[in-house]
Amino acid sequence: MLDADEIQATDAGDEAARRAIAGPITLGFPARPEPVRLARLVGAAVAGSVDASLDDIEDLRIAVGEACTMLVGHATPSARVEITIEPRAEAIDFSAQLRGGLRPDPQVDDLAQLVLRSLADDVDFRLDADEAALTFSWPIAGAASSGSSSGR
Repeated sequence: MLDADEIQATDAGDEAARRAIAGPITLGFPARPEPVRLARLVGAAVAGSVDASLDDIEDLRIAVGEACTMLVGHATPSARVEITIEPRAEAIDFSAQLRGGLRPDPQVDDLAQLVLRSLADDVDFRLDADEAALTFSWPIAGAASSGSSSGR
C-alpha cells in the first residue's frame, strides 16, 4: 500500500506527464528506413503531450513517417535526416532536412505525398542541388484557429 508521500509523488508525476512539451524537439538520424520509426514515436509523443485524441496522435505519427520516408527516398547512403517538431498553441510545426547528398535517381513515392497532404496543412517540399527540406503544420484539434484545410 502506498503512503501519503508516495501518492503525492505519483500524482505529481501524472501531472508532469500531462503537460505539453515546451519548445522544439530535434532529432537526427541516418537517412535509412529503419530510424523513421523513432521519428514517428517522437511525433506521437508530442501530439500526446498536447492532449490530442488517439486518432489525431495516429494521424500525426503517420504524417511524420511519410515526411521522413519521402526524404529517405532522395538520400545517398551517407546522408542524414534532421527533424524538428515544435508544439505551439494552435498547431504542431514539423520541419525536416536531408543533408549529405541527394540521389541522382530519387525514389519518389506519390502515395506518401498524397497521404501527407491529406493529413497536414501547409505541406512544402523543396529540393536543392545537394539537400531537400520538408515542412508542414498539423493543427491541434479544438485550438482557436478552426480553419484547418486538412479536413480532420
